Amino acid sequence: MIWKRKGKNSFLLLQLFVSFLALFLFIGLNLKKFSNYFKPLGYVYENAWVLEMEFPNATEAQKAELIDAVKQKLTSVKEIETVSVAQAIPFYRWGKEEDVKYKNQVSKAMSFEVDDNYQKALDIKLLEGRWFSSKDNGAAKLPVVITKDLAEREFGSSSPLGQTFSFGETQAVIIGVSKSFKENTSADVQPGFFKRLADDKTVSRFVLKTRDNTDFLSLDAKIRKELNFPVEFKISRNQPLIWLKKYAHKLDYIQLSVALIVFAFLVLNVFLGVSGVFTYNLSKRKAEVGLRVAMGASSSAILKQFLGETMVLTTLGIVPGVLIATQLLIMQYFGSYMEGYYGPLSLILSALFLYLLMLSCALYPSLKAAKVQPATALHED
Repeated sequence: MIWKRKGKNSFLLLQLFVSFLALFLFIGLNLKKFSNYFKPLGYVYENAWVLEMEFPNATEAQKAELIDAVKQKLTSVKEIETVSVAQAIPFYRWGKEEDVKYKNQVSKAMSFEVDDNYQKALDIKLLEGRWFSSKDNGAAKLPVVITKDLAEREFGSSSPLGQTFSFGETQAVIIGVSKSFKENTSADVQPGFFKRLADDKTVSRFVLKTRDNTDFLSLDAKIRKELNFPVEFKISRNQPLIWLKKYAHKLDYIQLSVALIVFAFLVLNVFLGVSGVFTYNLSKRKAEVGLRVAMGASSSAILKQFLGETMVLTTLGIVPGVLIATQLLIMQYFGSYMEGYYGPLSLILSALFLYLLMLSCALYPSLKAAKVQPATALHED
């Protein structure tokens, strides 16, 4: 019966096909980012502060002396507990991707160049081993602390402590394992490792752990007052990480808002269009309903028939979309956005949402049709 009405249902099937692909793209491209918000960062940022300075006219020797003086002055501020020099700063500047070689196998991992105080500054939890210290001075191999996800990828269930690997021309030895480390709440967890700064006297970027981060203006004023040098310098950034987090996520919020508006507009159009089509089509079948009721069909049987037809129509409409989406997932067309279980889950959620939407569209017209009196229906026909 449905197949014989394929001409009348062609527009509805096309609408279902397009809607499924649109839903699949919307859910697939946002599901992983949304799930990342519930994964731990691997550090504590609420009481952390970033300070970045520039010494435009200083020589390298002068710059080293000035950076050492900055550390001394920052330590004297009673609100500051820990001063760390680092290249990697959450929500602002991140590590760089390296080719890691272990047992003749080459893979990608992020490297974070930090100093001995970085762990304390961000309260990074160690799962095994230790962090860098002065005992690592002059070590034959570069000491590194790897993240949990890198340890699981390369070493499985065995302990990685004391194992060696290389990146570039550098030989590294693992002295510790930390929790996973993310750039921000919406970012993916990337396997990586912390390496000790080759020279912390040439980097003028600091991560500060403060005792109280509520009075931003007061702490900013105290830091600027302490950093009073006779030479020319510039404080290019002096902010708490919670501010940087807000800036970093502003683009995410804009993208999500636009996506939600488009999604809501799509759902509203599909709901209104499909409801209208169902109401019109069922109004043309009053004689059929009246005849079935006259032959003894109950209202529940009429309702089940129309809802069943709705499920069949939905299936016919989304099957081509499922085939196309599956092919795109096999080709890995969307890269990391739909890797792992995110692709199949997006496909299932899109189909489930359309089934529920179609049932909600068909429910009222079906209930109305199930209550039609046979005499009235046959008379009108």
